[in-house]
Amino acid sequence: MTVKKEKKIEKKVRFSTIVYSILLLIVVFLVAVGIMIYKFSANNRLTQTITKIVPFPAAIINSTDFIYVKTLQNDLVAVRRFYENQDFSNIGFRVDFKTPDGQKRLKIKEKNLLNKLIENEIIKTLAEKRGIKISSEIIDQAVERKLNEYGNRDSFLADLEKIYDWNINDFKEKIVKPDMYNEQLKKNLLENDKEISLAKNKIDEAKKELDAKADFSEVAKKFSDGESVKNGGDLGWLTTDQMIPEIAVAAALLNKGETSDIIESNLGFHIIMVDDKKNEDGQDKVKLRQIFVKSKNFADWLFDQEKNFKIYIPGKDFYWDNETRMVNFRDQNLKDFESNLEKNSPDDISVLF
Repeated sequence: MTVKKEKKIEKKVRFSTIVYSILLLIVVFLVAVGIMIYKFSANNRLTQTITKIVPFPAAIINSTDFIYVKTLQNDLVAVRRFYENQDFSNIGFRVDFKTPDGQKRLKIKEKNLLNKLIENEIIKTLAEKRGIKISSEIIDQAVERKLNEYGNRDSFLADLEKIYDWNINDFKEKIVKPDMYNEQLKKNLLENDKEISLAKNKIDEAKKELDAKADFSEVAKKFSDGESVKNGGDLGWLTTDQMIPEIAVAAALLNKGETSDIIESNLGFHIIMVDDKKNEDGQDKVKLRQIFVKSKNFADWLFDQEKNFKIYIPGKDFYWDNETRMVNFRDQNLKDFESNLEKNSPDDISVLF
């Protein structure tokens, strides 16, 4: 073998060694970053920079779909920015995520965000299985409608940037697209699920008769399920805490003698009529009549469908609870903090929004 050939081979070996060494260093570095993220929940400048380049998963769905750490971190920054850009002083509340309690509240927000991202991905998968596809053109049209509703495009985009540090593409991907998949899947379910479709048709018929000025009590006797049908749908006097949330909200918006649109709850479909309102011993009370058609709802159906999805969360802070079909804390102290916050501070801004 000539000297030239030997030198050539030696150069190739050196080059290969350098390449493999660099690749090995990169792998070791990424493993170290992964340990920082998953074992120690590190969220610093280094991990934020690396996760923008390398798609570390925050959750894995059916081994094929991923929620990435980058997405979760970006959304958490937007949520934090939203709170810190609002002035809640008029209601005596200030959001400070730098305190120990504030850090826990922020962790609750992170958990809720991850749960929502997983739910959005499941809804998208279920929608696509039913042949629902939402193209970029359809999304653009929906965004234009929303911008027209808002009234001032420039002002809306400025608010997006100021409050969330989002551009129009962020708004499309994070808000408009998930909402459209959700609405289209609901619509598809109403049209194709036999039980829900029958219930929806029944409440629609009741609404048509009411719109044609039929007597509410007679329509209730004809269409309503439940015990109140015997009294023409009369529920009597109720306080807010005696009503399910959806009914309470609708009743608060109606004046005496007014009838609601169709309301969907976890029990089924409702139409309510406010007979009277009063304040008694410092409590607001509403005299209601109701037409109620029992049915499973979208949330119940989605809960059942989630049984078919395998969710894995690799981080140390959260796990997927197969019973509740929700993201949960591994740390019992955080579980207790969240539970106490919901029970003892239901009007807390960070709980409400």
